[in-house]
Amino acid sequence: MAKIISQNDYDSKQITDSIRYFFERFHLSAVLKASNAKKSKGVTPLQIVSYAFALVFRNKSMYMDMVLGNSELSFAKDTYYRFMNSISINWIRFTTLLAANICKESIAPAKSEDRVNALIIDDSTYSRSCSKKVRNMSERGKYGIN
Repeated sequence: MAKIISQNDYDSKQITDSIRYFFERFHLSAVLKASNAKKSKGVTPLQIVSYAFALVFRNKSMYMDMVLGNSELSFAKDTYYRFMNSISINWIRFTTLLAANICKESIAPAKSEDRVNALIIDDSTYSRSCSKKVRNMSERGKYGIN
């Protein structure tokens, strides 16, 4: 039976290659190990995280990917969900170490002696005119009036 839903997967190989390059450049396997991402048997954590990255950049869910049968998964969906929901993995440490590696590998070498490094965190609120009953989310919150 022919598939009714058609997906544009022309750039699938390019996405996979880009993810592989990103993982190698920023040492994701070491970051995963440092954040306590382990598997006792079966596929490596790097394979699972690589698949999760690919889903995001292909703009698909795991369900749609499995329905369309576009990927050759070497693990079951339960393995994926168990790994992603594991309480032993320190995801905050993972994102922090990954951000540090990105800064160290790509931002720090691009500086000159005249340039000063700065990290700017913008925590400003945005307008949400539809949330009148949620505290600090109405039009009044936009102007700092509570």
